[in-house]
Amino acid sequence: MKNIGILGGTFNPIHNGHLYIASEAMEELSLSEVLFIPAGNPPHKSDSAILEASIRGDMTKAAIKDYQGFTYCDYEINKKSYSYTYETLQYLNSKYTNTKFHFIVGADSLLNLHKWKNVPEILRLARLVVFMRPGSSREELEEVKKNTEENYGTEIIFLELLQMDISSSDIRKRIQEKRNYKFLVPEEVFNYIEANDLYR
Repeated sequence: MKNIGILGGTFNPIHNGHLYIASEAMEELSLSEVLFIPAGNPPHKSDSAILEASIRGDMTKAAIKDYQGFTYCDYEINKKSYSYTYETLQYLNSKYTNTKFHFIVGADSLLNLHKWKNVPEILRLARLVVFMRPGSSREELEEVKKNTEENYGTEIIFLELLQMDISSSDIRKRIQEKRNYKFLVPEEVFNYIEANDLYR
């Protein structure tokens, strides 16, 4: 059976933190591949700062093109309706046979999992892999992990990572304030942003 990771998000823009998370997940969980899936029309976000899906998709493709095992998936980008995680997982499970999916999310996603649509289906179709974010409470996460595992009969894995405090919102703010951000994103993404005058 193949083990494949899933890393989704708005990727607005994708940054080095995303690549680090995917790389560590591949190594720690012995994944053969990590799918990068930019959200097309996320129901929980209506921020006008979110660039159109095709642009975020282009940046994601540029960021991962030189990494073996990193694969771009445009399923949510191409959807006209809202992008719900359980639907994406249903699609991936129909496309890939003999595969165990590992859905990689931040600590905040575990804490807010009860707000997601069709949680039982999400946890049936993929194993949840949670990485810590700066400021996260390990004690609180352990409690939520325990309760979620008991309530849904699932297993949740904690991914032990360096605490890299990189966020897309900070990168956008730096760009607007004309501050240096080149060290936070892959070179291809930096060049794309500059060439297309994005986030200003």
